[in-house]
Amino acid sequence: MKRLLRNAPGRIRRSFGYSRDALKATFRKEESFRLECLAFVILLACLALSPWPLWKCLAMAGCFQLIPLAEILNSALEDICDGITTERCPFIKDAKDKGALAVLMAIIVNALVLAALCAV
Repeated sequence: MKRLLRNAPGRIRRSFGYSRDALKATFRKEESFRLECLAFVILLACLALSPWPLWKCLAMAGCFQLIPLAEILNSALEDICDGITTERCPFIKDAKDKGALAVLMAIIVNALVLAALCAV
């Protein structure tokens, strides 16, 4: 236990470094991720100007994070698939399509949450 606690700061620092590197690479490489980041900034501005109570703003902003999360996982899946083969393969196509579906589902969930929050 002592060893775990003694090594924790270094592990946490390295983890943040890996995450920073992944964020920079994803932002540089993925146009859709950049658009989602821009959409998030616009959403935050709209929420700041909205008459909604804080809980609604937090719910919408938190839910929106599903979209870039799905996009990051989709990008990671695509990177792995592209590293395996660049040839056309039905299994690779299915995997990439499922990653794209995850992003679409996150967008649909956000639309439903927005509709529900507007109705309340």
